Amino acid sequence: MVSQPKVDIYHSKVCGLCAKAIDFLHRRGVSFTAHAVAYDAAADEFVDSTTTREMIRRCGAPVDFVPQIFIGERHVGGWRKLEAMIESGEIDALLPEGG
Repeated sequence: MVSQPKVDIYHSKVCGLCAKAIDFLHRRGVSFTAHAVAYDAAADEFVDSTTTREMIRRCGAPVDFVPQIFIGERHVGGWRKLEAMIESGEIDALLPEGG
């Protein structure tokens, strides 16, 4: 059995693409840690917090969207990148189903 790498997803409750990514991980049976970041719509920016700073540090630069997905140490990026990996089959090598 292939062991699954640690999966982290930084998300916001107002983000529809975050919900799609989380739903995909649930349907695939992937264990993951969800890290909520707050978004201030009036200021059009993420609310400063330990989690937001951790997300930015792990991304290597400021980001202006979520989700931000990490598989092991690999920064996948957002839903659109994950979706491309799903469609190409690349995700199968990284995340075995039910892993």
